[in-house]
Amino acid sequence: MSTTKRLEKLARGTLPPPAARFAKRLAVYPRYAMQARVCRAGYRRYGDRYPQKILFVAGLPKSGTTWLEKMLSSWPGFGEILIPEVARHEMIQGGSDRYELPDQMFERFKNMLVLTKMHVHGSEHNARVLREAGVRYVVLFRDLRDVAVSNSYYVRNTPWHPEHPYYAGKDVQECLGVFAERTLDDYANWVRLWAANADPERSIILRYEEMLEDVRDCLRRIADLFELDASDERISEIAERNSFRRMSGGRDRGQANTSDFVRKGVAGDWRNHFTPSLCDLYKSKIGRFLVDFGYEPDESWSVVEGS
Repeated sequence: MSTTKRLEKLARGTLPPPAARFAKRLAVYPRYAMQARVCRAGYRRYGDRYPQKILFVAGLPKSGTTWLEKMLSSWPGFGEILIPEVARHEMIQGGSDRYELPDQMFERFKNMLVLTKMHVHGSEHNARVLREAGVRYVVLFRDLRDVAVSNSYYVRNTPWHPEHPYYAGKDVQECLGVFAERTLDDYANWVRLWAANADPERSIILRYEEMLEDVRDCLRRIADLFELDASDERISEIAERNSFRRMSGGRDRGQANTSDFVRKGVAGDWRNHFTPSLCDLYKSKIGRFLVDFGYEPDESWSVVEGS
């Protein structure tokens, strides 16, 4: 096992939270060096095959971005990479949703085949950096109520997460209240910024729910954007290899494991966790947002489906 893997394994729970966070920080630079070597090797072998050398995914946390990342890594030669600045920001701040990309970020990826997934927001600065570098990208988000549920389980069960002290010892409904007060406004703004600033000619904005409904169609659109092989055979093979059953170790979609990163894989799970008071709280914060982005026809929704 590599030094990086040993440090990450320690950080997943065998050390007290402060020590685990320190171990993860130590792992940032050796992990990046290892990832860069893989990306350079991929370029040497497959670089001539791809017009687009960088596959960039901007994903709202807990919105299926790891699923998409794994599918995109199925095209041979591309290596997953996360720049150290973003990794450190995530560990210190609890996420990178407010992170501003370095102006010359993409110059470091010369002679590499790179797949990089980040949670960075769609600020005018970030949109400009991507545009000036000529990088195409996918933006992925999800119903913020389902994000809240997934985030609550994840942070509550992750002692090294910077937000964990706010969730520790609370039940899921209490965690959903914490998320609403601490994070929900920022996540709604994340989606609005990308909707306002994404380049329509060089990007695709997708909802996680679209991928659940027809992952092959979404993969085909993404492959076309990145000028990848989008044959029916290739798309079907990738979709099958990265099905929920395979990624979760054999569970069916909807069958939850609350301690697993791949927890449930469904849309609308918020109805199983929200109370009337939580509905009122979330309406006060994102009622208009849910209408604007097609998740509700109006602001009269409740925990009863169809209400």
